[in-house]
Amino acid sequence: MSRMVKYLAYSWALLAGPIVLATFIGTDPRLVGKLVALTGLHVHPIYTGGEVTKTLDHEGYQTLVHRPVFDGLIHERNTGFVQIEWQPRDANLPETIDEDIDFDQDGKADMRIQLNTSTNTAALDPLDSRVLSADEVMKVQNSRILRVNLTKRPN
Repeated sequence: MSRMVKYLAYSWALLAGPIVLATFIGTDPRLVGKLVALTGLHVHPIYTGGEVTKTLDHEGYQTLVHRPVFDGLIHERNTGFVQIEWQPRDANLPETIDEDIDFDQDGKADMRIQLNTSTNTAALDPLDSRVLSADEVMKVQNSRILRVNLTKRPN
């Protein structure tokens, strides 16, 4: 009898998986978002870049500086990144952007970035020993995103 109950339970679990997926796939995305919000789940900052801590307004575009992300699975890591995003107010970003970034909000620039939006390249000038390197520039619609690798402790 206990073997039969076990097989029925496994069968139900296998059948319920596709039913749950079909329910969510066919549901209004706003309802799914509300259901997920009720559970308290969120996307890990390693994928989203973390919360925006500072918005710099410029003529024609704005710069969004996200919080430094050192989050790991169990504990904080010694290396991480800060994500910087440039969003146009109109149709496009200027061809070149030269900007000082203060990611830790201590009042002094931690890095200087020269961004070429036509070639999607960036030159990084570290002004703080915690700034290591820059990844490739990502283009998302008309915006550009750059992740700058950091270390928690100065070298």
